[in-house]
Amino acid sequence: MTFLHYQLVVFVSVLCLTRIHRNLGMVVALGWALWSLATLQSPGYIAIQTLIVWTSWYGTWCFLKQKARAGHAPQTADHQTASTRRKATSNALVHNRGHHEELTHALQIVRKELVIVSGWLSDRVVNDQFCGLLANALDRGVNVHIAYGASDRDGQHRLSETASKALARLKEISKRSCKGRLTILQRPTHEKCLVVDKKYAIVGSFNWLANAHYRDRETSLKVHQRRVVVELAAACRREGTRRTDVDSAVSEVA
Repeated sequence: MTFLHYQLVVFVSVLCLTRIHRNLGMVVALGWALWSLATLQSPGYIAIQTLIVWTSWYGTWCFLKQKARAGHAPQTADHQTASTRRKATSNALVHNRGHHEELTHALQIVRKELVIVSGWLSDRVVNDQFCGLLANALDRGVNVHIAYGASDRDGQHRLSETASKALARLKEISKRSCKGRLTILQRPTHEKCLVVDKKYAIVGSFNWLANAHYRDRETSLKVHQRRVVVELAAACRREGTRRTDVDSAVSEVA
């Protein structure tokens, strides 16, 4: 084996063992240095091999140290965006007042279609803030589908005074000239769903258009699976019984 072959063996052995552990590489480097002193006759060869030994160890150690730092470095903007995107598209639970925040957020960001299904209506929820956000969404060209109509023991849905006021406010908005369309359906339903642009849906116990006081604990699941969201949106838009005539519905209570 020539002197050059020895240097290659020294370099590879120190490199590989240093990658396993820094101290192990140091021991091997020290062993090769002592071996050089004991076996090589020429001071020049001893100096060359000693230089290769310690350069191999130190260079490998610096490389691994720099790599470790890079692994723990703060995320770049692209990585942060990807992380945020993954977080935004993962399923999550929504509790109590978080539902109101989700409803407000949905009205603000929706671009094409918003589906809201609630067993009951109330003007405590269909208030000035809600109506303003709804009108803005319709002006942006958003189609909004609202369904309600939980049945009582007789199989009927009787409008309360607060529900009548809510329908009257929705009627005012529907008369406005806007790019989007507001559809209101009355049907036997106890569903509580919110579907935004077929991108995500929230399904659970919360009555989106009636619950304003949060007396009881409310929990819903926010899902992003495309197939589930599309099927849920289609089911929520299905008319079932009849389209509500807002004028007659309000006059019945009045």
